[in-house]
Order: sequence, then structure tokens, then C-alpha cells
Amino acid sequence: PAARGGGDGADRVAAARAARGGAERAAAVRRDVELRVETWPVRRRTTLLSRYVDEELQVELWSGHYSQLRGAYEGFGHDMRLLHCRLFALVSRYSALAADKSAFQAALPRPMMRLLKERWGVTHECYASPLNRCLATFGSVFDDTDKWFGSSGSFYAFRPVSGCYEANPPFDTSSVQACFRHVGALLGASDEPLCFVVVVPEMDMSSSLARAFACAKPFLRHHEVAKVSEHAYLMGLQHQRTGHGERYWRPVKNSMLYFFQNRLGAESYPVTADFVAELIQAFKAVD
Repeated sequence: PAARGGGDGADRVAAARAARGGAERAAAVRRDVELRVETWPVRRRTTLLSRYVDEELQVELWSGHYSQLRGAYEGFGHDMRLLHCRLFALVSRYSALAADKSAFQAALPRPMMRLLKERWGVTHECYASPLNRCLATFGSVFDDTDKWFGSSGSFYAFRPVSGCYEANPPFDTSSVQACFRHVGALLGASDEPLCFVVVVPEMDMSSSLARAFACAKPFLRHHEVAKVSEHAYLMGLQHQRTGHGERYWRPVKNSMLYFFQNRLGAESYPVTADFVAELIQAFKAVD
């Protein structure tokens, strides 16, 4: 689906480079470049328009997302005079990424995220963006545009030693491999309670993927299958209208829930049959 990435690692690297290049002009917008904001109350959308040399560029997002992003930016105490320039660069960057047929980061359904937060205190998404994040803190791929809106940067530079975290990486093989390797390294280095709930599609365990999975496998406490016809992801493009306005898409294969924990993590975050059943049920939810 358009909301989620595919292809191999080389494709994703090329897509990321294309996104950076495609958004280069937007990222270069300065305060003295004409930029105006139009709000459409009936359509519930906000449009940011910028005149760059002789060309007018524009991005559009739901007014609710605009308000959320503005609130986050203001809450961090950044220069409000640069809000719209930085927001324009942010949305342009992810639009360029999507145009190259790569991933807008789809997300777990909100009921599932709320359950993880309420039961296990999960407050950080390892893979998200300012446009689709659900929890208080999150990591994302583009530090230069995303940091102004709360991103802590790449998951692979993230070094937690305790706590419980949600990881829903892009669905290409290289990203999933990197996720398994990093999760295994973090759990192996921690002497405090540490847990990762990793959600990925069911994949063919090729030799390279099997080797990466082996890094985290010693910490695997449980895995569960979400059947193909019985779960849905929240659109990564949720900040703007797509297709017929769908908010969810259903994958064409099963998804896997992996619970990776070190010894103290397993004691602090017990994986019970009832809790797993609730998560699977929440994975079906369309709120």
C-alpha cells in the first residue's frame, strides 16, 4: 500500500536520498521567503503555500494535525517566526519520500498503543514521524526536519537501558534486520528491566534475516500471530486525505508480534495470555 514502504535496503536508501533532494528547496525556505497559511474550516484543512523564485509550492494537512504540530513546536520553545518554514519543510520531505514510492510510516491502531501505554507504561515509539506519532516521544528517520517537532532521532542512535518500547519498523527486509540487531544489542547490554514489543509482517526467514533475528532471539519471551484478515494498520498518510479518506489499511499477510525482554524485563513486564489476547483484539480495532 502507498502508506507503507517496500523493497530492499538499496531501494530505501535511494528513496531517502530522493526525499532529501526533493525537499531541498523547501528546507531552504527562510523567513524572508513569502509563505502564507490558508485554513479551510469546512474542509477542515490547512494549506501552507510558499513562493520560491517563480514557482509556488504548497502542502496540505488536516487542521487538527496542523494544530498538534504547532502545539508541539511551541511547547519546545522554538522560534515561532520559523514555525511555518519548518513545518513546510517537514511535510515536503515526507511528501517527496512518498512520491518515490517509499514508506510513510504506518502505525499500530490507537487502541493498541493506548493498551501498551496503560499496561506497560510504553511512552516511546521507536519508528514514527511528527505526522503520525501517537506517544509522547518518538524516533524518526529525518533528524533535520523532525527534531523541531519532538523527534529524538534515529532508533539506531537510541540507547535506552530500561523501560518498555514499541517498535514497528518499515516493512522492507533491511529495516527489519536492523531492528532485530539493534534490539538484541540493547538487551544484551542492559542490566536493568528492558523490553521491546516489535511488530513486523510475517517474513521468509532468509539467511540474512535469520542471522539478524538470531541477535534478538535469546531475548524472545513470546511471539503471536495477527492473522491477515483480522488486523489493520493506521495510515501513515493520516495527516492528509488519501484515496476515499480511509484511515486504515489491511495488510495482505499475517503480522508478527515479538516480545523481546531481558531477565529483569520479563519480571517487570510479564507476558500473559490475557494481555496478548487484548493486544490482538486491539489490533482489529478501527476507532
